[in-house]
Formats: sequence, C-alpha cells, structure tokens
Amino acid sequence: MTRSTLLLVAVVSWWQGFGPALGDASAQSFRKNQPARVTVEARASAPIASGAQALDVALTATPLPGIHVYAPGNPDYIAVSVTVLPVTGLSIGTPAFPAGEDYFFGPLKEAVKVYSKPFVIRVPVKVTAAFAKGRAPDAGATATLKGTVNYQACDDKVCFPPQAQPFSVDVPVKLDRR
Repeated sequence: MTRSTLLLVAVVSWWQGFGPALGDASAQSFRKNQPARVTVEARASAPIASGAQALDVALTATPLPGIHVYAPGNPDYIAVSVTVLPVTGLSIGTPAFPAGEDYFFGPLKEAVKVYSKPFVIRVPVKVTAAFAKGRAPDAGATATLKGTVNYQACDDKVCFPPQAQPFSVDVPVKLDRR
C-alpha cells in the first residue's frame, strides 16, 4: 500500500469509530465544533507608505501543546496555507513560510516537515494608486486586512479535521502624493 492509501485507511477507520458512538447528527456536530488547535495573531510591521516597497503583515501561528501542523512542501498532506481577502488599493503578495522542523511519523515510517512551535508567516502588502483615490493628500488612512490561516492539526496519534483560523489586522497607510 502507498502512504496515501495507508493514511486514508487510518483516517477512515478512526472516523468510523465515532459514527456508532455519537450517531450521525452528533458526528456532524463533532466535525463542525472542533476547538481551534492553532491560535493566530496578526500585526502590521509598520505603516505602509503609498509608492513604497511592500511591507509585511506578520501572522504568528501557535499550535497548542502536543499539536503539529504540516509545513508547505509535504506531498500527500494538508499543509498550512493563508487566504487573504482582496482589499481595493492594496496589492497582496505571496505569503512566506519559515522552514519546518523535522518530524518522524513512526506508523508510516516517514519524515515530514511540521510546525509544533510558534511560527511567523509573512504576507507582503503594498499600496497601489487606487487606494489614494478620493483621499486627501498627506492624509493617513487605515486598511483592514482579513483572511484565514488554513491547517490540519495532528498529534502523535491522529489528525483532526482541517480548520481555518480567521485573522483581521488594521494596516496604517500613509498617503504621499508628491
């Protein structure tokens, strides 16, 4: 059997164990009401000036004790990802993830990259000319950046259903129209 097949069999077997004990309605509720296993704190690194280079919004993700999430680049696993909602006048770059730590999963005899400690995802943000339209020159403004950090949390025995942890951060913008 391949890794994917073994993992699928393990997840299905684990999940089926909840069906008879909880019943169909409770099993649905169990999936929807999962506690967050990762906390996310968002902050802007500094005010963003129009016409300047992109600055970062930092998303600090902290897995609960005993929990790990998969770093990007692990085939056959649901890796951490970030979804950012569009904001008129802001250009959102590709999120940058730190290197994951090595984790050996004994049952499948495989090494993967994970995060089990707090890690910072950097999202580059740049102000475009569209943001300044209709605003006073040299005025300050705020843009609210919203999105989710998507992940599948696991402990050393089981992986939980995938989750999305929302974030919102006000990004100060300095308009400079010389």
